[in-house]
Amino acid sequence: MGAVARESVRNLTVGVEEEFFLVDTSGHLSNAGPDVVAEVGEDISGLQRELSRPQIETATGVCSTGEEVHEQLRTLRSSLVKVAADRDLLLLPSGTPLMVEERPAAITPTPRYQQMARRFGPIVDSVTTCGCHVHVGIPNREIGVQVSNYLRGWLPVVLALSANSPVHNGRDTGYHSWRHILWSRWPSAGPPPRFDSAEEYEGIVDAMIASGAALDRGMIYWHIRLSDDQPTIEIRIADVAMTAAHASVYAIAAKGLVGWALRCIEEGEAVDSPRIELLRAEQWRAAREGLDGECTSPVSTRTLPIRRQLELLHDSVSHILGAEDRAFLEAGLDSMLRDGTGAERQRAEFERHGSTADVLALLTREVTS
Repeated sequence: MGAVARESVRNLTVGVEEEFFLVDTSGHLSNAGPDVVAEVGEDISGLQRELSRPQIETATGVCSTGEEVHEQLRTLRSSLVKVAADRDLLLLPSGTPLMVEERPAAITPTPRYQQMARRFGPIVDSVTTCGCHVHVGIPNREIGVQVSNYLRGWLPVVLALSANSPVHNGRDTGYHSWRHILWSRWPSAGPPPRFDSAEEYEGIVDAMIASGAALDRGMIYWHIRLSDDQPTIEIRIADVAMTAAHASVYAIAAKGLVGWALRCIEEGEAVDSPRIELLRAEQWRAAREGLDGECTSPVSTRTLPIRRQLELLHDSVSHILGAEDRAFLEAGLDSMLRDGTGAERQRAEFERHGSTADVLALLTREVTS
């Protein structure tokens, strides 16, 4: 196992999936998502329909560096901005809708999505949100569940860094990631358990589906899960990022943390894996307070400010990443700490003008950067 983990550390790859809203020029949700996918899906990498009609999703190819991730995300976002503009629409990179809507978002009319709507009822109406999912390559599922165990403690830190949904229904919610709170309504959502083996992982997945809390494996909404379609582990706690640059920083941080976990496995280094009750509580605080919060450090087991935790994250992954990605991550973290996360910038704009229209202008102006 040591040799397998060591080889994987040297050859880490990463891919990013992003969900977006399509809105009209006033910021209200548009139902054009399925139509856009049908018309231009073959021309844009990984373009897919989502649960609600105002949403669309893209996916990068397999990337090796942060610069490659950033370039692919900028290209995908720019393509979608043009597609939207051709229909007098805007591409909105926010974890939650900004405006008060007269009615819940319409469901995309596929048999699976319609079954979800029947099974889960009003939950479906309340979870119209957009996230960002990062896939990092792993050697096999047995090592993957061990990686998940190591990553669990970093989830509050990653959530605070990637928060981008303070505004919802025309007001500041007081949370940095209101999407996290809404998404937690799914019975299958939340931090993953700690697993002793891949067999236990599969047993819990099967039991959740048998319970009715998930229709199928695609509805296992843990913040870390193993992909069924490719040899990756998926970190899926983040809001969709305000900018392509923010999403790329998150992706390389996730890549580095997976490498850190693989190195710990190789060297037999134990790391405390928090109880799920504590993890849920600390994720709530990260969603509420963002970078100004505190949580238990996964490398020191002490409660520390999240801004200090980002320094520890950087220190933990810096010897894992190559020189190019180390520089990319350091510059990206410095920029976000200086200029603000997506949530901080949305909130500052809202406080400055008291208008969701100004937040909409900020987000749509910055979407391709």
